[in-house]
Amino acid sequence: THKFQFRAMLKATPKSEIKRARYFVNSKKCKIPYADPFSREALEIYTPFKLKLCSNESDIFLLTYDWNSEHYILRLNEQALKRLSPKSDVLCNFRKVTQGEDLYMGKIERIYFKQNHALPRNIIGVIAECHDATDKSKVVQQDAFPLVQLPTKRLTNESSSTGNNAKRRQPSVVLIGVDSMSRMNFRRTMPKTSEFVSQRGWYEMEGYNKVADNTLVNLLPILMGKTKERIQRKCHHNDFECIEEFQWIWKDYKKQGYTVALAEDLAALGVLFNNADVGYFPGPVDHTLHPLMLKMEQVLKIYVRYGYNYCIGRRLTVSYMFDFCQQFVSRYVEDLNLPTFGYFWTSTFTHDYNFGAASLDVKFVEFLQRLQAHHLFDHAIVILFSDHGARFGELLKLSDGFLEERLPMLHIFLPPWFRREYPKYAHALYTNRNRLSSNFDLYNTLRHILQLNATKSSDLPPLASCLQSRSLLHPLPRERSCEDACIAEHWCTCKDFITQLMDADMFYLSKLIIYHINRWMLVHEFNHFCQRIQLLDMEKAEKKMLLEENNGETMQRGIATYRLRFRSFPNSAVFEATVRFNRELKKLDKFNVADVSRLNSYHNDSLCINDVIAKKFCVCYPNTTLDYW
Repeated sequence: THKFQFRAMLKATPKSEIKRARYFVNSKKCKIPYADPFSREALEIYTPFKLKLCSNESDIFLLTYDWNSEHYILRLNEQALKRLSPKSDVLCNFRKVTQGEDLYMGKIERIYFKQNHALPRNIIGVIAECHDATDKSKVVQQDAFPLVQLPTKRLTNESSSTGNNAKRRQPSVVLIGVDSMSRMNFRRTMPKTSEFVSQRGWYEMEGYNKVADNTLVNLLPILMGKTKERIQRKCHHNDFECIEEFQWIWKDYKKQGYTVALAEDLAALGVLFNNADVGYFPGPVDHTLHPLMLKMEQVLKIYVRYGYNYCIGRRLTVSYMFDFCQQFVSRYVEDLNLPTFGYFWTSTFTHDYNFGAASLDVKFVEFLQRLQAHHLFDHAIVILFSDHGARFGELLKLSDGFLEERLPMLHIFLPPWFRREYPKYAHALYTNRNRLSSNFDLYNTLRHILQLNATKSSDLPPLASCLQSRSLLHPLPRERSCEDACIAEHWCTCKDFITQLMDADMFYLSKLIIYHINRWMLVHEFNHFCQRIQLLDMEKAEKKMLLEENNGETMQRGIATYRLRFRSFPNSAVFEATVRFNRELKKLDKFNVADVSRLNSYHNDSLCINDVIAKKFCVCYPNTTLDYW
């Protein structure tokens, strides 16, 4: 049936969209080829699944907010309770979740109630349960709710001053991230959401190119303005005080009076709180979903789909993040019109399955419509983005697979008042849609929002990690190279490649890459846990086309750039590497092992280690257990 769905998508696509220009970016220094989301080869592999609900039961527990008392009220749906337990008496209780609480949920007091219970202001969530009055093991229903509370102290301080503080309106900023989503796969799998972000005020950055391999190393430039390598050069692993010196962008927002909220739908495997690269923690913020998610995983039943916790309890895991975000917007943006910074990230549908987002589309657009009903888009700059595209799976086998991996989606919404007050910034964003941009430019945009009087690019202090990066609210140079945007050769989509004969030189080059990988694993002592890899076969070899001399690139010192795809054994791992090869000296020029892509899943191969780079290359020895790596 998916082929008929795809044909319907094609019918609904305007002809002007199908017959688009050949390039997303078309300049002398950068030509990013156009990739058709609805190509025939994409149709052949597109296998979406329907949304699977976690429960068909009616809700026993209902949560409302009383603005007058500023309390959340936990109510009982008596009719649903009678339907689910018609013959026996039932007792209902809830357990409080507080910020920084380390107690196991089994040790937290159960508070029994009968109806309309006002929840305390000092908690960030509740886990509720109804059970048989004579047998606690007979549970009728369990549920959980995040609670975004308004601190009393903040209300008294700011409610009196907001009326006088009309000098310069501060836009709220909300970032909504979807893991592993290219701009092409977004249109392919989430047509309803794609239509929503095509409305007036939204700007799609078609030339947005990732700068690194996986999630963390792409988010650090966006949220810190730094590369992981730059941080590691100064800080030892787990040196939290040192890492704290590299400020997350929301700390700058907090200094300017913004209220900050962070949420991820993966507690144990989240990007910020539990990444394998220990040490990157978000620090104290006003509101976070993380403690509640951890507690829910202890108590509620979990259903795994798409490789992750699809359901926790009777709800989709992502729905807790949706509810948390909606509460944050309702409390601070809609009710108080206070400046806020929110970061909300989902991985559960999209990280491990290329087409998982197809079953999320309806729920996601409903989430955005809820935010619209709570007036988010009247007040806030909203950024819908991803870290990268597909890093493994069927999409990478497409002729456009190279682009699928490297062009994450980026959509930016400017509210009407902002477009009226800052027309030059809106025009710059419009102009930048088809110019090369990177993660560092997005970080500069977040900086710029705090300094809206910076009317020229030179008004913003240069970013040490990427000196030529710009705010997207300032015009980007039309003639811009990947080097200018701090995009490494392997991740750069600007240059066309031509097929290369897989001759002895190409096999030698593949073996040379594997030699460097094995050496890197040895130097970092992962050889104690992981087997040495060897070349199994080559799949593809390509050579970068040289631009004409007057466009600024010529072959120097006999160095040519190649892109190679090859398999290794054991376990037939598939790798792709972009390398500069000195044909005279027969050696690689400026090769970085971290930039090698692993194109098929390595999850079960590398359970014995945690290092995110080494996991790409690791095939664990039999019976090797996870140590401190």
